[in-house]
Amino acid sequence: MSDTVQNLLAKNQAYAADNYGIPPNFDTLSSLPRNQAVAIISCMDPRLVPEEYFKFHKGEYPVIRVAGGRVKDALRSLLVLEHHLGLGGVAVVHHTDCGMTHASDAEFKATFKARAATAEQVAEIDAIDFDEIHSKDVRASVKSDVKYLKESPWFGKEINIVGLVFDLNTGKVEQVQ
Repeated sequence: MSDTVQNLLAKNQAYAADNYGIPPNFDTLSSLPRNQAVAIISCMDPRLVPEEYFKFHKGEYPVIRVAGGRVKDALRSLLVLEHHLGLGGVAVVHHTDCGMTHASDAEFKATFKARAATAEQVAEIDAIDFDEIHSKDVRASVKSDVKYLKESPWFGKEINIVGLVFDLNTGKVEQVQ
């Protein structure tokens, strides 16, 4: 096993021994009042951690982390949350200097098509929408994602959907109107 995996397992052993408290079972979660959960969709970039920049505790909000914080990639998880808990809100968070602003859909596809060994693999990559953030404009991508969710038939009109941008240079979050 690699040193990285060994390191992760050792850190987990320390966590389990020192900090772990058994969370409530799923039935308890399912019995909570519906339409109160607020999901946070954020980028998977390790430089930003929603629990830190919003200063909330583990388990306080469901966090969905996907490349660029793009909602189409988070949709499956949002639907599961909506089914089990009912969503009261969604906060869509993109950030400055995001990796999704540094390459185009075509560049992502070229990288992986070069590794493809079969026509089926090429077709699989061609079918992926990497949903890059054009012109490094994270405000526009947030607006687009908020619009997508608000127009979705899967969520009620009463759900509160907001768009936010995290600035890596200042640590501040700003709402996008």
